Amino acid sequence: MSNAMPVVPAGNGEHPISLVVISANNLVASTTFYSTLFGWHTQPLSAELTAVVAPAGPTAALRANIPEGFPGMVPFIGVPDVDAALARVVSAGATVERATWTVPMVGKLARFRDPSGTIYGLAQNVVPGAVPPMPWPFGSNPKPPAGTICSVEMYAADGEEAARFFSGLFGWGTLATMPKYMAFDAGAGIVGVFQSHTPALPAVAYIYVDDVATKLTEIDAAGGKRLGAPMPMPGMGCFGYFTDPSGTSMGLIGP
Repeated sequence: MSNAMPVVPAGNGEHPISLVVISANNLVASTTFYSTLFGWHTQPLSAELTAVVAPAGPTAALRANIPEGFPGMVPFIGVPDVDAALARVVSAGATVERATWTVPMVGKLARFRDPSGTIYGLAQNVVPGAVPPMPWPFGSNPKPPAGTICSVEMYAADGEEAARFFSGLFGWGTLATMPKYMAFDAGAGIVGVFQSHTPALPAVAYIYVDDVATKLTEIDAAGGKRLGAPMPMPGMGCFGYFTDPSGTSMGLIGP
């Protein structure tokens, strides 16, 4: 993305990212890691699923028993009717990755692969208008509390096609920001980008922190591993990347 973030049109706010599920095959270690470093409150729901409440932003979960090759993160899009929404995305060129199921205390869920093969979820747990928009965490925009999942980055083989798909089905606003990047804004909840350069890393969640360099040092000491040095972008903020104790790739955004 460029140093000056263009204004991305806001979507209609009816279909925010309401749940972010992070792969955590080492569930105990990952739970301790995120609780300690980012202030996440956690509650075990089953032997393979731990619910997360972050300081702000979408509800999250850590999930174990992830098969090899599964993405490190799946964002779930809020819809009023999962079965109807799943039928619509399939009609638009997606495929069913997991048919509808129900999780106690969470609700009805499903997963699909978009035309690029990237996995998204559907969650039937959103009241229209109940999720406030979260601004892009860059430049002079208001910043979320530290520890918030503030953005996601999703692979799309063709950014223009992804924009048409998600705008048409979910009313998201989109804007090409630089080659191989298409920003999106659902109009509620967190924002994100489609990237067309790294199919091997199809989904990354970003956590907002007060100091990227300091947090990367803490991550190394807590059983994670930094991926390179902090990357400041003047006028925007600073980025960092790491893997957690389960080997899941994650991102940081800071001032």
